[in-house]
Amino acid sequence: MFTTVFLLEFQSWYWRGRELGDPELRRAYDALKPPTTPEEFEQGFLALLRSDDTAARGIALDFYDRGEMTSRFVGANAFEEYEDEVFAVARQLLREPPWPGDEHTSRGANHASALLVLRRGGLDCDDAEDVNAVAAVVERMPEGELGENALMAARTLLEDQEEEGEAPDPRLTALVTRLEACEARVEEIADLGDDPGPEATAALVRATEDEEWRVRQQAAAALAAGERFYAHRALLERLAESWGAEEESDARDEVHDALGDGPHSEYWEGSEPETAELRAAHRELRSPTGESAHRGAFRTLLHSGRPVAVGIALDHFHHEDGLTRFGLDDAEHADEALAAARDVLGQPPSAADLSPAVGAGANHASALDIVQELGGTEDADVLAAALRAEGAPALVRDRAVRAASACLERWETPDEEVVAALEGPIFDGSLDMDIRTVALDALFGLTSPRAAAVCLRAARAAELPIQVQGVIGLTSMSLVDEHRDLLREVVAAWPDDAGERALDIRAELL
Repeated sequence: MFTTVFLLEFQSWYWRGRELGDPELRRAYDALKPPTTPEEFEQGFLALLRSDDTAARGIALDFYDRGEMTSRFVGANAFEEYEDEVFAVARQLLREPPWPGDEHTSRGANHASALLVLRRGGLDCDDAEDVNAVAAVVERMPEGELGENALMAARTLLEDQEEEGEAPDPRLTALVTRLEACEARVEEIADLGDDPGPEATAALVRATEDEEWRVRQQAAAALAAGERFYAHRALLERLAESWGAEEESDARDEVHDALGDGPHSEYWEGSEPETAELRAAHRELRSPTGESAHRGAFRTLLHSGRPVAVGIALDHFHHEDGLTRFGLDDAEHADEALAAARDVLGQPPSAADLSPAVGAGANHASALDIVQELGGTEDADVLAAALRAEGAPALVRDRAVRAASACLERWETPDEEVVAALEGPIFDGSLDMDIRTVALDALFGLTSPRAAAVCLRAARAAELPIQVQGVIGLTSMSLVDEHRDLLREVVAAWPDDAGERALDIRAELL
């Protein structure tokens, strides 16, 4: 019963990824996952349920609900005998303040777990405390799964009252009606946000004055997305200042994120542009006041001729939350960015003190990211030079390898000089194995005699990861038959922990 697959493969509904701080609780949680005995499984559940840790108790409630949900497949809930204790813990969680939320769990996760099990028979429609506790959650106008669970619990109470011949609680009835209407209106506003037209934009602006705060925040979030942000920043700032501390939603977070600073840069943290004018442009780039100002700030930095400023501009062009953060089409500046990157790669590596976070060569790292994205065959020489640079910082070598990989995949005809230059990092034992295998991966599938020769050399290498990638490379080039005897000899010596792909190839060749 306890070891049914429905429970052993389960982690929780609302606390996935949440690390329990207490080692004993972590062990209890681990006992809920295979391999385990039925006794350890039960003890682990009870340890979580009876702890003082909110997340641990929430996980236990989620397991109870999972057991109840799947009981029809196995005959009964594995935790059925602890039902009264489960309901008591759920009531305790429901009366606690809502979980604040973090990177792993959403707001009110404790209430979501509690309501999920309480609606399975743990609510008493004649108990004023139960009715008031559920009403208090609904009154906060929760969103997502917490909102769904709150509505289910509230409807359960109202239905039970009707079945017992009692008048449905008027406060709870009104709150359910309000939350249902709010959810429908929020969905309408979300759909409007997908419409780029001026009429939709005007409707969103009007919705920022809606009587329901969640509707106002959803409308604001739609105005904060894409190019609408530029025209409505002042309105968004006023709205954000007006929201009370208890008015919390994902939409509110989206607005705050839009109004907050974007990324500083990729490689220049700890440094600021060289002049007051460039520092002002950087501030505008991170938190733009308008579309024209945003583009102007980017070009000011890009064409400044100053290493930190130019590097930051290149980073913003490449970063997914950089120049395109509010929907700008960066294709308009692609030629400028690539020209600047080529110019930077013709200069010496920047000094370490210019980029304290990453050290020397940050300018080349920034430039190589642009070549990775935009480089053409005319950039083959500069890529090969970057790959062969004596004493290049590890970061620069890494960026060069990844740029070469992207370019070889993009170019119609592989450049033999770039292929030859990749041989250096592939067989450089001083580099991390990850970047060495990335360099080797870049050769896969290429129609290139030199690439085939490098993969063959790799297949004969002493280091297993390089050897495996070399064999995979030869198979990707359809060269197995040409080297079958060698490859059979190589793969026969591979250990069973060489990796799934390696074992698949070994099975094919032996």
